[in-house]
Amino acid sequence: MTTGSARPLEDAFRIAHTALVHWTVDLTGLSVMDAYQLVSQTALTPVANVVDTNYTVVAKMPKSVLRGAVAYNGSHSKLRTAN
Repeated sequence: MTTGSARPLEDAFRIAHTALVHWTVDLTGLSVMDAYQLVSQTALTPVANVVDTNYTVVAKMPKSVLRGAVAYNGSHSKLRTAN
């Protein structure tokens, strides 16, 4: 999941989705256009904040569509198994 904060709301949306597309490219090795298509078809985009100076939008998509991609060098798995 990524976030974008800006005014107007459309810029916050664009920032969050652009970041998610580029992160998807890094995780999967897809081309930018293929990642753009995947994100546009699977992302959920809740608006997180509309009362402060900037709007905040969250762009997220299910891990299941990333086909086992590992983020942050597997630190999530390591933390889950830590005693």
